[in-house]
Amino acid sequence: MKICVKHAITDYWSKDQTIPTPFFGKYMSRDRFQILFRCLYFASNEDRTEDDRLWRVKHYMNVVIGKFRDFYVPAQMLVIDESLLLFNGYVAFKQYIPSKRNRFGLKSFVLCDCETGYVLHMIRYSASDVDIPGNDQHGFLGSVVKSLMAPWMNKGHILYTDNYYTSLLLARFLIENRTGLVGTVKPRRREMTVFDNKLEVGGCELKKCNQILSVRWKDKREATLLTPVHGGTMVNRDKVNRVT
Repeated sequence: MKICVKHAITDYWSKDQTIPTPFFGKYMSRDRFQILFRCLYFASNEDRTEDDRLWRVKHYMNVVIGKFRDFYVPAQMLVIDESLLLFNGYVAFKQYIPSKRNRFGLKSFVLCDCETGYVLHMIRYSASDVDIPGNDQHGFLGSVVKSLMAPWMNKGHILYTDNYYTSLLLARFLIENRTGLVGTVKPRRREMTVFDNKLEVGGCELKKCNQILSVRWKDKREATLLTPVHGGTMVNRDKVNRVT
């Protein structure tokens, strides 16, 4: 069905000459499919957990995520970002992210391999403390990173993040666990280095504390970067600014 997209599920069995797909009716009738689809369960009601809003699919998700790790060994560079699955129903934890293609849906925090895009781990956001421990000293987003990265700590990986996750406290924690962190960061984050000088376009300013380098660079607007794995040397990419 993902390869051959129809407007409605019943269209896969339609005999209308404008949208024929005889493959589906050859192997299963429409009524049988709808009965199985309506009665599909991944967990028994006896396994219900009041605190876990995803208890119906938790076992299935754990099996799938376990297979992700069993069949692939990631390279050094990893990345964390959010993924939004389109969902039009009603749940208490449905999210709105205007930057995504499907703006309304179910949000997941996903850890991927940078080279291949392979999904290594994911946590479905359910607005509870079941999957993401609360009251963490590194905050909610720090807890997300620590939960996703737990199987890959102390293995020399480098994690790439955006300013949604990056913080100085998190960078220190990862360094203590032999894991690098490279990411843009909000200048007003706690304990961040304060830059006083104004930069011209193309200007760069560096400050280093212990192993962590803070880089401030300006193109159209200023960007601040945290990295314990780079030296701060600027490299000319030989790109031509055709606007100027």
